[in-house]
Amino acid sequence: MSKTFYLTTAISYVNARPHIGHAYEFIASDAIARYRRMQGMKVFFLSGVDEHSAQVERAAKEAGLPTLEFCDRMAALFRDLHEKVGSGLNGFIRTSEPRHHDVTQEMLRRSYQKGDIYQSAYKGWYCYSCENYYQEKELNNGNCPVHNRPTEWIEEDNYFFKLSSYSDALKRHYAENSEFVYPETYKNEMLALLDQGLQDISVSRATTKWGVPIPWDETHVAYVWFDALSNYLTGVGFLKEDELFHTFWPANVHVIGKDINRFHSVFWPAMLMSTDIPLPRQILVHGFIYHKGEKMSKTIGNVVDPYSLLDVYGRDPLRYFLLREIAFGQDGNYSEDALITRYNADLANDLGNLFSRVLSMIKKYRDSVVPHAAGTDDALRQKTRQTVETYTTQMDRYAMHLALVTIWELISLANRYVDEQAPWALAKDEAKADRLDRVLLNLAEALRTIAVLIYPIMPDKSEDMLARLACPILGECPFLTDLDHADATAGKTVTPGSPLFPRIEK
Repeated sequence: MSKTFYLTTAISYVNARPHIGHAYEFIASDAIARYRRMQGMKVFFLSGVDEHSAQVERAAKEAGLPTLEFCDRMAALFRDLHEKVGSGLNGFIRTSEPRHHDVTQEMLRRSYQKGDIYQSAYKGWYCYSCENYYQEKELNNGNCPVHNRPTEWIEEDNYFFKLSSYSDALKRHYAENSEFVYPETYKNEMLALLDQGLQDISVSRATTKWGVPIPWDETHVAYVWFDALSNYLTGVGFLKEDELFHTFWPANVHVIGKDINRFHSVFWPAMLMSTDIPLPRQILVHGFIYHKGEKMSKTIGNVVDPYSLLDVYGRDPLRYFLLREIAFGQDGNYSEDALITRYNADLANDLGNLFSRVLSMIKKYRDSVVPHAAGTDDALRQKTRQTVETYTTQMDRYAMHLALVTIWELISLANRYVDEQAPWALAKDEAKADRLDRVLLNLAEALRTIAVLIYPIMPDKSEDMLARLACPILGECPFLTDLDHADATAGKTVTPGSPLFPRIEK
């Protein structure tokens, strides 16, 4: 297994405030990064914002602000959301930064010198929302197939990238790297696109000055994809920090939404081939979040504000809900009623009550000290070990919802174990003192395992649980290898306290 891991989110358009879809991508990406750190990897986690799009320039004008000032304000919102959801970022890139201009121009220059960029007139349908040109056959009654909004007919003189010449190379790469795009549904969509034949794509605009100038023709600025996608190189030190770049590139995973799959899974690898830079190892694609049965849209008015949810419920419950409710790669639905139901049932009742009961019994029957115990393992200890193995397999496959199901199976068994073993009854019989010691130790070890395994999803509660179990985190995070130490809680003094998850009344 590699000792380094480079993970990126897509960079967000700053034409509007962040919504819960952004929060979901940030949370899912952070959970992956935290899990890799738990495996002992050195992780670089990058996110950022895309500021050089036509729709951003339009939004700035509507706000009555200079474009850069508008971008400054919006970039701060996205940074703030990362902080509020608990993203452990190592880097944040803005495409307006001078360091990124240098990288974009170098990428364009390399491709141009290779003969892969040429000048030509263009006429076609253009969607400002997704910054993409579409053929007539791709439109839905004249509307963009992604945003279902009217496209605009554009005629201008542009520079083009010879995407069509990379069809065969891309097909070979897909054949040799079966999980280059994951899940498989999204890989199959890209293979179908390759089979249809690729068309060359525009890489410049002459109708705006907001952007990175084309190095050999400053009457044009770089059009979205050479500019936007190159952020993954900029953010990890390309041209500036050789040691950092060579440590982490190629990226292990680009986490993206399904609406920008073709740009990351076809355009981006072709650009890298053209510029002789190694390709990322995997494009990891997630679905959309729907609200009230529809894709979130400012026009419809069903956009969910993540800030208010974070203020009311806290970040760990929101992280848990989104990663438990939505299978990564699939579309999912959000409702506040569902969030409250999951919170009360899974967090307050199942995990919260278990944690409170066990620590209270250790305090009552053993003066808050987890006992040492002899004797053989039982079903709870066996399930605890099996949980770690299953969880690791599921997290390696980005099946975070299944990993949480697996953890909750252990939580459910531990709750039944309390009822079946009845420590309160054992405590009344001195002859059963050894059995009580074993039961309490088994429960403490199950809680320690649960606390470690929930760390990628609920880091704050994980740290709280471990602290109360007197198993402090050493370094940046809990490590899976910590679970190899049997009976690590034995002899520790636990600290019962306030409920982990106080119940919420609707």
